[in-house]
Amino acid sequence: MKFNTIIENISLEMKFSDSINQHLINNNDNVEIDCIQLSINAYSLLLNGKSHILTINKQIDGYDVTVDHHTYLVQVQDEVDVLLEKFGMQGNTSSHAGEIHALIPGLVSRLFVKPGDRVENGQGLLILEAMKMENEIDSPISGVVGKIYIKAGDKVEKGELIMEINN
Repeated sequence: MKFNTIIENISLEMKFSDSINQHLINNNDNVEIDCIQLSINAYSLLLNGKSHILTINKQIDGYDVTVDHHTYLVQVQDEVDVLLEKFGMQGNTSSHAGEIHALIPGLVSRLFVKPGDRVENGQGLLILEAMKMENEIDSPISGVVGKIYIKAGDKVEKGELIMEINN
């Protein structure tokens, strides 16, 4: 199956073929990935001899993909979507790339930014504690911190809007 995958505004054409526990991804280079599903949205990947933990959560305009504690917004287009876009028939969808949502329920223990701060892609925004673990939430885009909807000490639910980053 062929897909156009957009990761951080970089478009990659990928072809996937399944075997028992391996997926072959072709983006000009053949890359074999050993992939084992750990839970409904978590996977263990072995890529080029290095192990990675991957979680995937569906969002309005794509997927939040967390690889080794770094989260990226990934948009996926199948062959039909690519053709529709090519012919100018793509629907008008607004981007939510600058919206930071809680991926898990937890307690906000620290905020590293305030409204008006300039942040870079991958920069730490806050610490969300869950199940006695500290999870650093990173910015998915570069931009300026807009509205912050929480403060240190607040409890948040999964999917709750935490802050906005404007590019």
